[in-house]
Formats: sequence, structure tokens, C-alpha cells
Amino acid sequence: MKHVLLFSAMLGLAAAPAFAAPQTHAPANAPAKAETTYPTASFMGTWSVRAEVPPFTVAANKAMGPAARLLVNVPEVFAATIGESRFSLARKSGNSWSGTQHDTTLTMTLVSANAGQIVITNTNGHKVDVPLYRNDP
Repeated sequence: MKHVLLFSAMLGLAAAPAFAAPQTHAPANAPAKAETTYPTASFMGTWSVRAEVPPFTVAANKAMGPAARLLVNVPEVFAATIGESRFSLARKSGNSWSGTQHDTTLTMTLVSANAGQIVITNTNGHKVDVPLYRNDP
């Protein structure tokens, strides 16, 4: 009988931490991180990859709403590789603009007010990913 009581006590002590441990569950519907919406003017200016490479220049037309466009001039270093030197981009989201010339698509995304990224893809599968920083004087 003494062994049965000792066994029961040990079993109870072994199970107690499992019952006492707090349950941690990830929330089923965790809110997504809100995307920052940048005004068109935030995209305009000169954007550099490195000091020795000429910058991408970005301008905008005067239209508002769906007719608004960013006009991107691609440096010759990249234009020779991708076959396009100018792109007209339409707003894709709050921090991204995209446009296609022939078989090549250029997407410009702002990571912050002074950092961005250009992704150039071609229908043949080639992709160029260019990290940028603001280079305005």
C-alpha cells in the first residue's frame, strides 16, 4: 500500500507542471503589418546604386489618380543589359509602382523615404534586382 501511495504522489507531481504551464497559442487572425503609403513626390528624384554608377532618375507627370505616372530613366549600364532605357509606371500599391515596356517590367518599391528597390523582369525569365538609396543633392 505504501508503494501505491508513493507512486500516486509521484504521478501527481509529474503531471502538475504540465497542468500549471500557461498555454501559448498564436493568434489565429494576427493583424498584418500595415503598408506605408508614400505620396508620388516621395518617389521623384535621383536614386543611386553605388557612387560610380549613374543614378536612376524618376519624374512624375502632372496627372492625379489613375492617370498619374512615374517616368523612370534607366542608366546606360542597366539599359544595355535589359534593352530598355525608359519606363512609364502606374501606381500598384501605396509603396510600389510598376510598368511594362515591350517584354520588360520595372517595379519600383520604397522601403523607406530614403531607400528603395527596383526589380526588372523580362518574360524570358531574366531578373535584375537593384537596391537604391536617395541621391538628391
